[in-house]
Amino acid sequence: MKQRKLFTLIVLMATQVLMNSSAYAAFCSLRDPVSAMQILYKDGYQYRSIVTTVTEQDRLAVKEKLPFTIHQSEVSKHTLYVLYKEGQHAGFLQARSEWAKWGLVEIAWGINLDRSLKGFYFQRCRSPECNDIVVASINKQLQNKSFNELKSLLSANGETLSEIGKKTFKKSPTLALLVLRSGLKTLAITDISWARDIKKIEGS
Repeated sequence: MKQRKLFTLIVLMATQVLMNSSAYAAFCSLRDPVSAMQILYKDGYQYRSIVTTVTEQDRLAVKEKLPFTIHQSEVSKHTLYVLYKEGQHAGFLQARSEWAKWGLVEIAWGINLDRSLKGFYFQRCRSPECNDIVVASINKQLQNKSFNELKSLLSANGETLSEIGKKTFKKSPTLALLVLRSGLKTLAITDISWARDIKKIEGS
């Protein structure tokens, strides 16, 4: 009887883990790429999607570039959207999900061709701070910054803002930290997991 109860408990726990992983992976995608283009790049753009498998090796490679890495459940297939305007490559789109004290936060990211940040918006965020004014303020500080410039806004352990970061994000520092970490992970995983695809794009 005890063995049967133990077996049932193990099955339930395994099912829950799989459900959580699947839900997390599903949220790590753009709900509406066309809307994302219009919000982050305005009109006149087209796109194509490139699906790749983010591996455990990719996850470890992010850890080499940052004092943190992507979630274990993100070791799965993900999509990078390549934008075009008048037949020319114009940028990239990707989405990330982050856990916060108020629940799961989904962020859509625009990335410039040089892999600096174009901007972001929240696909999902239940924090009262996730309003247009705060988003515009954080966007203003992140726009067109490179990976190293963004990293300088973080402390060495990546858990808090650096002194420069604290001066930069005087309003809503907790939300700014979450967005900053998400942006860094987005740039890192883009360069790592889609390296071959981007090289082909840049060479075409």
